[in-house]
Amino acid sequence: MKCVINDLTQYFKENIVFLLCGEMGSGKTTFVKNFLYELGVKELVTSPTFTIMNQYELNGFKINHLDAYRLTTNDDAEPFLEEMINSFNLVEWPENLNIDFKEYFKVIKINILIIDNDSRMYIIEEG
Repeated sequence: MKCVINDLTQYFKENIVFLLCGEMGSGKTTFVKNFLYELGVKELVTSPTFTIMNQYELNGFKINHLDAYRLTTNDDAEPFLEEMINSFNLVEWPENLNIDFKEYFKVIKINILIIDNDSRMYIIEEG
């Protein structure tokens, strides 16, 4: 995972969104924790499963971590979108948000596939 994270730190900019896809337990939140710690976030990074969105700040730069698992495309995504503009964003379960991410952000899609209990494959698509 460390090599993948190192390659992706170049995208830490405003109006970038990482769309994290993978089945339950594939390691989406673990990826986010490791990525943010690698960037230098000192706060405790936790899963926003119940709060939907956690926000962090790094050198005056806003970072949003969304977990849309508990949402559906029928839920109002506008408040989340407003927070995401001019920020760096990591979104778990993006298919549950009724947002055309490409309209607002540069999109990096990260598919996490479970190989076995200790191994994951990361498929990264830009655009």
